[in-house]
Amino acid sequence: MSPTVSVIICCYTQERLRDMREAVASVQRQTRPPEQIVLAVDSNRDLYECLRSDFGEPIRVVLNAGAKGLSATRNVGIAAAQGDLVAFLDDDAVAEAGWLANLIAAFEDPEVHAAGGRAVLDWVEGRPPWLPEDLDWTVGGGFTWLPPKRTDVRNPHGHNMCFRREVFTSVGWFDGSLGRVANDGQAGEEAELCLRLKRRVPRATIVYEPASVIRHKVRPARGTWRYFLKRSYEEGLCKARIEQLARAHGVRPLSTESAYLRHLLFRALPSRLVRFWRLSELTQAAAIVACISAVGVGHAVGRWRFRQIKAAGIQDAQPANSGSAGRGGRTNG
Repeated sequence: MSPTVSVIICCYTQERLRDMREAVASVQRQTRPPEQIVLAVDSNRDLYECLRSDFGEPIRVVLNAGAKGLSATRNVGIAAAQGDLVAFLDDDAVAEAGWLANLIAAFEDPEVHAAGGRAVLDWVEGRPPWLPEDLDWTVGGGFTWLPPKRTDVRNPHGHNMCFRREVFTSVGWFDGSLGRVANDGQAGEEAELCLRLKRRVPRATIVYEPASVIRHKVRPARGTWRYFLKRSYEEGLCKARIEQLARAHGVRPLSTESAYLRHLLFRALPSRLVRFWRLSELTQAAAIVACISAVGVGHAVGRWRFRQIKAAGIQDAQPANSGSAGRGGRTNG
């Protein structure tokens, strides 16, 4: 018997209203449509009322009226979700027709508890020539360096992922101390949840399914060196937190990041340096070095901050394990 599916799209600003409508339409056009679509609105009552008026009964619209942030808003969406599987799509992404069917197929294996798909970047005003595909994650891309087949991963990317509902009932929901608030804040909530999952259910498998494809829009503001370096630095802070959490969960920290770093240093960077006479290759090599450096600085700063917190006796690394919407806010609608 095929599992039922709820798709959650989190949103927070009316500036993306057109994008949200396109995201919802892409889910409705799936070759295997979900039983339920949930729009979870982060602390924006005007947007909540607008979406309720726009979509009416077929789409469940809920409001996170508690603590702001993506994690809390996801938790409010999960509370409203009724499917056996709970999938997530970003509000500025468009799912290709087979997106959901391919995600669902991964769960035919009973050991698969979570899955994520591929994100293809959709540049609104063209891709900057200095940004290599290996660094697509800095602007909302995915695992461009993984092989083009189903592969085990530590955690899926939040723009395109799916969990068995039982993960949330048995392991807990997203940690509200992690996750972005609008365009700011520290990511890593997907990794933290999956670390909890692996500790609670060691046999659980988490997979990357490249046949499940979304197109993630990239606005011009993200295609700048300033944004790129800021995002890289923030990723370093995030990895310091994940490293701390991984050790708390008794697993090897940052093994995924170590493999990716080796890819950058021994494949991506040399392949461009050997063509140094081409300006685009040289600037992409510079971007790789700059990214590694910025992430390294962020990681060092993050580790120092967490040592200071530990020295002060503050338990900042305790993961949330609550199945209650009270941590993320209440639902409306």
